[in-house]
Amino acid sequence: MGEKKINNLLIYLLFFVYFIIGFSIYKDYGIGIEEHFQRQNGFYWLQKILSILKIDHLSFLALEKYQEIRSYDLNLPDSDFFNFYGIAFDVPAAFFEIIFELNNSKSYFEIRHLFNFFFFFISSIFFYKILKTRFKDKIIIFFGTIFYIINPRIFGDSFHNNKDIFFLSILTISIYFLFKFFEKQKLKNIILFCLFASIATSSRIMGLYLPILLLMFIFTDYLSKKTSTRTLLKQISLILFFFIFFLYAHYPYMWKLNIFEFFNWFKVFFYNMGLRILFVGDYYHIKYLPRSYLPIWTSITIPVYMLILIVCGYLLLVKRFITRILNINLTTQIFNDLWRSTYEKKDLFVFISLTSFLLFAVLLNVAMLSGWRHFYFLHFFIIYIAVYMLNLTLLYCKRKKFKISIFCIVNLVFILFIIKQLFIFHPYQSFYFNSLINKKNYSIFPVDTASLSRFDALNFIIKDAKKLNKVFVANASWTPLYNGKDLLNTTDKKKLVFVGQDYDKADYIYSNFNYEVDPKFNKKYNIPSQFKEIKKMSIKGIPIYSIYQRVK
Repeated sequence: MGEKKINNLLIYLLFFVYFIIGFSIYKDYGIGIEEHFQRQNGFYWLQKILSILKIDHLSFLALEKYQEIRSYDLNLPDSDFFNFYGIAFDVPAAFFEIIFELNNSKSYFEIRHLFNFFFFFISSIFFYKILKTRFKDKIIIFFGTIFYIINPRIFGDSFHNNKDIFFLSILTISIYFLFKFFEKQKLKNIILFCLFASIATSSRIMGLYLPILLLMFIFTDYLSKKTSTRTLLKQISLILFFFIFFLYAHYPYMWKLNIFEFFNWFKVFFYNMGLRILFVGDYYHIKYLPRSYLPIWTSITIPVYMLILIVCGYLLLVKRFITRILNINLTTQIFNDLWRSTYEKKDLFVFISLTSFLLFAVLLNVAMLSGWRHFYFLHFFIIYIAVYMLNLTLLYCKRKKFKISIFCIVNLVFILFIIKQLFIFHPYQSFYFNSLINKKNYSIFPVDTASLSRFDALNFIIKDAKKLNKVFVANASWTPLYNGKDLLNTTDKKKLVFVGQDYDKADYIYSNFNYEVDPKFNKKYNIPSQFKEIKKMSIKGIPIYSIYQRVK
């Protein structure tokens, strides 16, 4: 068997194994804190779209579902007010729920988790294709694809985070077609890029940077005399037309755009809940976080080996960028650009993207919540840069005639170590911390910000209180507990009665240690003395949740 066939077989095997694993474990994850609203959002817009299309029967079913969700959970934000969220994931999921008559809460949340995994799985294939057209060595492509998949926090969220991981997935696909445009400036590549870039933008408004940065690269080509004025105008016109067309076609919030109140249209995307959150042991309003927030969170939650590759690769890209600027000579046709090849052009796009977003988050002090979850889309750029550094390391090894087998063994050991962490943390890979932080410091960072542990905890309470007809459960956390029951069976759900912070009525108290007030000064979530801890869930010293039972 030839070397090419062996390499292809390894990649096929990797994706096959990854898909089988994902398909086997997608039911293991709890419900994220935003999933109920996203499901509601899907039916809200599905009903409106079906009503416009005059599909009355399905429109009625969608409205019925929407009203059921609203009556079931009165604390959910109203989709009529928060109408700026994208629909690319939520509406198809809602349509699937209606068509296949999914009337069990456990089944429709599990299906959403499967969809989320599937989108990320598809994005991993596109990431592989991006690496394949950038790096020549099959070893680098293979390891790079694995890096994209096994980053623990991304792996865990890929099953339940229907917003941030979906955005990351669509962003990856968009960049694939953007890079295809760098290689061949065909109309097909423009259309496909604009399609996925528009979906990325409706998912997260930050996706808007994709066409903007592409236009900047096109203009740079023009300044360096690589394209004519006619070509420049043609490409800009096509990109703007198709991007706006696709965005308008699928994004209802665009339909209310008033060009005379353009900045007001953007204002809603900067809405925040006004919470105070824990960071390095202190509580901060999310609009006034320390500028170190994003750098620290990424530093302690990305595997150290990847982190070393990322930092080294980024510094080398900084050096190359500065060198290119200093060496630009507009009087020649050879050294008058920021890149010398399509490869360098791709690297520069990634470098500028990552740098821009880091500066945006740090300098403008963007409101953030739940670690760096809202910036998980940076995963594409940081893994690309890690692979870039890995490639340079391999080239160095070849140049010095080191054994390539040693290079492969080192990376395989790292990969196996991370896979071991995925097993240890399962199904809480989203709570992974690397070795730069120790057990003494876990308490100065919030862990279960998505409230994934609710299902686990409620399941334990049901089993522990099996002799009771009704079980009264209190919640010592700001994150909601009651809708975490939707992965339980119907009988168990009916047994539970939720009493909030009214501890006097409770048989059990649940806490995932997430507070919007500083417990050193506010006793809102203090556990009363008549309760004892009967369950403490932790992984490698990282506290997940505790359950307390009333002492009889």
